[in-house]
Amino acid sequence: MNKFFNPAQESKENVKQKPISEQWASKYIVSHFQKVSNLEDDLFRIPTPEEFIFLQTDTAFNAFTFIPFVAKLYPIQELYASTYSISRRVIDALVELHDKGMVEQATLLISDSMIKRNPSTIDNLKGMCSTRPNLKALFAWSHAKVCLMKTADFWFVVEGSGNWSENAHYEQYLFANSKGLYDHRLQLFTNSKLKKYA
Repeated sequence: MNKFFNPAQESKENVKQKPISEQWASKYIVSHFQKVSNLEDDLFRIPTPEEFIFLQTDTAFNAFTFIPFVAKLYPIQELYASTYSISRRVIDALVELHDKGMVEQATLLISDSMIKRNPSTIDNLKGMCSTRPNLKALFAWSHAKVCLMKTADFWFVVEGSGNWSENAHYEQYLFANSKGLYDHRLQLFTNSKLKKYA
């Protein structure tokens, strides 16, 4: 058996689906599902429990891409993500994943400098959170880039240099499946000096 076997491969082959471009309103999310296909070509699978995979990109890559990569295999019950910068397209795509039931709850921790650097994006985020009680935005003086995804059976952690906006060609990431690391990194969202904005 190939250790890089994708557990969803068999089910994907047996189910006839509409093209990705017809399943989603957001062109941005479509492009990230397409990037997920490229990521799958290189990665093949998610990490097994207590496995840590170290990745490096050599093309422009957005850290958000890990979200649909996991969500299309396993519904995400809880998502926590910290970033220095986030684009409006990412917010809209995350909201669509939430509205389609692929991400049940999401908490974003964003650098509070975004409030002044890009107020229109923050206003958009505030509007999205105000109409969806399971979406929350927090702000702090932070440069951390961590994403936590809890599914029914797994605790995924992605951390690295990339933001939730367009990034440089060369970024590095750790992709882990570890409850201990998940719980440790969760403290960033619970024990930091945070400002609730939306």
